[in-house]
Amino acid sequence: MKLSLNRQVSASKSANAHTAKRWWHLKKLIINNNKMKIQRNIPIAFVILMIFLFGCNKNSNKPHENENVARSFIEAWSTHNVEKLITLFAENCLYEEVATGRKYYSKKEIAGYARSTLSGVPDSEFEIVTVIAGDNMSTVEWIWKGTNSVGWPDLGIPATNKRFEVRGVSVMVIEDNLIQRNSDYWDWNTFMNSISVELTK
Repeated sequence: MKLSLNRQVSASKSANAHTAKRWWHLKKLIINNNKMKIQRNIPIAFVILMIFLFGCNKNSNKPHENENVARSFIEAWSTHNVEKLITLFAENCLYEEVATGRKYYSKKEIAGYARSTLSGVPDSEFEIVTVIAGDNMSTVEWIWKGTNSVGWPDLGIPATNKRFEVRGVSVMVIEDNLIQRNSDYWDWNTFMNSISVELTK
């Protein structure tokens, strides 16, 4: 009986420490998010809070697995590994670029989008700032770095050879270790200004 009680006390302390750690990461991400200018004023901090409150189960290994999915997602972008990127998605999926309103509904469409994005900035790299994961969701804050050496002429964005850094957040819904939906939030105006491209009205 005494041994059982000691185990319960130990488990309780571990759970409290786990919760405190998650709140610390959450607070850090919200503070960083307040420094970002989201074009459509999306309440990212609120989204992250909901993930923390409803998507986490301390007795499940899912948060760890979903964190790995999020890290693999950014690694694939940073290494320009489009084949690896699309293996992270379910067959029926959605990739949403909120800043532009563009949406992609299949692995093939996502692959085309990724290749087009990376072709405009051949030295693209992505740095992970923070990852918060729950039982069926992951949120990763990242920094996109690169040089606009090619641009996207078909989109009216010429090459300017300007070095840039853009902060963003990706929010993922994950099931069976596959991304069902991913929404990227970043500021279009910040990106265009950083590469010295005049915004059209």
